[in-house]
Amino acid sequence: MGANSPVRILGCLIAGLLLGIAFPTNPLVLWIAQSGTWFPRTVVTFATAIIFILMSAALAKTLLSHSRASRFLAIIVTLYVVMGAVSLLYVSAWIPLLTGLPLSRPDLPLPGLVGWVRGILLAFATTFTEQPLLQVLVAASIAGALAGSLRALQPTARGLIRGGDWILRGFAKLLWYYPIMIGCLAIFIPSRFGLYGLAIYGRTSLNLAIVALVWSGAMLLLVAAVTKRSWSQIWKYFTTVYMTGFGTGGSYDTLAVNLLSAERDLGLRPEVARVSIVLGTVLNKNVATMAVLLVTVSTCALLKLRISMTEIAVLIPPVMILGLESPGIPGGAGVFMSPVIASLLVVPDPTLFVTTFVTLYSGLIPMLATAGNTTDDGFVGAIVNDCYIREDTYVGRVPPKADPPSEAPVPDRHVEGNVTPYATSVRLLGIVLSAIGFWMLVAPQARLGLSALRWLSTATFPGEALVGAVLLPMGLTAVLGGRSEGSQRVQSEAAAKPTR
Repeated sequence: MGANSPVRILGCLIAGLLLGIAFPTNPLVLWIAQSGTWFPRTVVTFATAIIFILMSAALAKTLLSHSRASRFLAIIVTLYVVMGAVSLLYVSAWIPLLTGLPLSRPDLPLPGLVGWVRGILLAFATTFTEQPLLQVLVAASIAGALAGSLRALQPTARGLIRGGDWILRGFAKLLWYYPIMIGCLAIFIPSRFGLYGLAIYGRTSLNLAIVALVWSGAMLLLVAAVTKRSWSQIWKYFTTVYMTGFGTGGSYDTLAVNLLSAERDLGLRPEVARVSIVLGTVLNKNVATMAVLLVTVSTCALLKLRISMTEIAVLIPPVMILGLESPGIPGGAGVFMSPVIASLLVVPDPTLFVTTFVTLYSGLIPMLATAGNTTDDGFVGAIVNDCYIREDTYVGRVPPKADPPSEAPVPDRHVEGNVTPYATSVRLLGIVLSAIGFWMLVAPQARLGLSALRWLSTATFPGEALVGAVLLPMGLTAVLGGRSEGSQRVQSEAAAKPTR
């Protein structure tokens, strides 16, 4: 992204908003707006395969490159969990001030401990089987950990890493389209809402804007205070990714820009940026969970449901946990969490509650949420990069001959020596396995993406994404992997040694 990328993004965003205001029902303008959804929907359709390859490749490369990679990953995950909890407590302090919600209402019955526990257990009993993205996250973590830890699986690590590099290079070549896409999507904002509910929607959007911008300001100050990043680096990254996240409204759609800007603008080490941002794309929905609580209050106000801060307090633990699992697609948090919230609040008409909730959780709200989520991913990476990793620990540096310290770097083993590809027959088999594994990863997710490809999801079976997560690395190993000349030379020397 060039130095003037935020200016281009903002210009396209303003142009789209003006078109939506001036021509809210014009068929040509609406067609232009609809064209902006094609690329995001394509990304959502293939999100499981993209996330699996990027996540497993990042983990494998990290484990091959760092002597204490498990500690590194544990720190990142812990920071996301803590940030999710703090963000919900933070927004809860804002809710009474912004909405006037009372602290308690004795006339409204609470779900009770048994009902609360039952709702949580029911949600998590179906989450793993119904969310292919969660399955893929678990599978990618296991695949990347094994490929980066076991010497016998280094060809698999090599294949995954090369596959991840190909994906990132492909996204990098499409960065010119992002400002155009953002401008097209912006048309929907003024043309989507009529007079009904517009006042409540506008108030909710304003409340979230206040909460999210104050939060982002605090994160900017925190990163500047505890890291070695300059204000120029922080601001350049923030403006680029914030505008992109605001325009796309989905974490997956912002992934490519976020990765590239974190490395180029924020100056993070590639292995830190990729692990932090890929993990954050899946796990970090902290601003989205703030929006969920604010939209809950607005939905109840629109439907004349009486709630208080007592009910909001009951919602904090499940919303925090569900925020770690909700899909990073535009409005995904609203779609995923609203049925659980309806159950926990024991609303009289859950269907009406969910449809109203999803309607309010659209337009500006997911855009603000995504902008905050995605920039926080890079900020967590900056904190880890500067506060938890020693300066002498980086990819490709060979440790000194003397006894290295406990966190000394190790060689980047996946690039040592030349690699001899496998035989043609093995590579052909790998292409077949890769195609089958790719299909099985994508099919369960296809119901959320391009309408033309939703037929892929009509014949899926439970756990199909997990099977695909096994077949795809096998195929990539055969196609992109190979034998290192170094290992072949060692084997040859061992075979040539005379036996006694």
